[in-house]
Amino acid sequence: MLPLLPSLSLSLALLAVEPASLQAIAAPAGGAVGFAALDLASGRTLALNDQRPFPMQSVFKFPIAVEVLRQVDAGKLALDRVVALDKADARAGVSTPIAVPGKATIGQLLEVMVVHSDNVSCDKLLALVGGPRAVDARMRALGIDGIVIRFSELDMGAGKGDNTATPAAMVALLAKLARGQLGLSPAAARLLDKLLLDVVTGPRRIKGGLPAGTPVAHKTGTARTHDGKTDATNDVGLVTLPSGKRIAVAVFVSASPADEATRERTIADLARAAYDRFGAK
Repeated sequence: MLPLLPSLSLSLALLAVEPASLQAIAAPAGGAVGFAALDLASGRTLALNDQRPFPMQSVFKFPIAVEVLRQVDAGKLALDRVVALDKADARAGVSTPIAVPGKATIGQLLEVMVVHSDNVSCDKLLALVGGPRAVDARMRALGIDGIVIRFSELDMGAGKGDNTATPAAMVALLAKLARGQLGLSPAAARLLDKLLLDVVTGPRRIKGGLPAGTPVAHKTGTARTHDGKTDATNDVGLVTLPSGKRIAVAVFVSASPADEATRERTIADLARAAYDRFGAK
């Protein structure tokens, strides 16, 4: 069999990730799957249900981190400021690397919130910056209307509601981080990027289908399973291609009857589709 001509090979690669193919990748998860990917260098995109709001769960810690660092830059907060955590900060049934009761710096709280997806640190920082509405207002100020933040982790655990985001809006926020458009100082932007690169949760999600060692600055979110369905299995992040350019990827899996391995494989496969599409010569 003769080898495919380069132009034909590229055409087939592009066809492989058209909407019908994205739907086929998403199908095993069941429920609803939202996906958006952006090649930051060319502006090319991939999308599936990218304008639909999905529950973020712990993905909302990424916008919180943005607001924390904005307030650090403004002098309202300081990374070395020590804050006390008392019994009211504890979360029943939730383990945390922060001692409660105890003390920690804002920098320590920020690190464990992002890297370990810690709920205690999340709600403490959320209160310090002015609550959910302050973070929501920051998203509006950045020109991002598809991220809605109304609840703390404690609120969500009590069943009061979910914070939501469209895949398109989350990719827009990631793109602003990559392009230095979050209004952060260079030092704060570097810190946020590093914390996202250090995230330990979700190794089988966006990272799961990529070549070993691929840099991924990301944030996961997961909900409990009830009545046979999982409300949220998410991962959003910036992937660095071998060329050095970056792509923004957001995948949200909601109301899924599939097991965790299938949900995470769906995220991995969609991220790989973007990696292959945008990494093609």
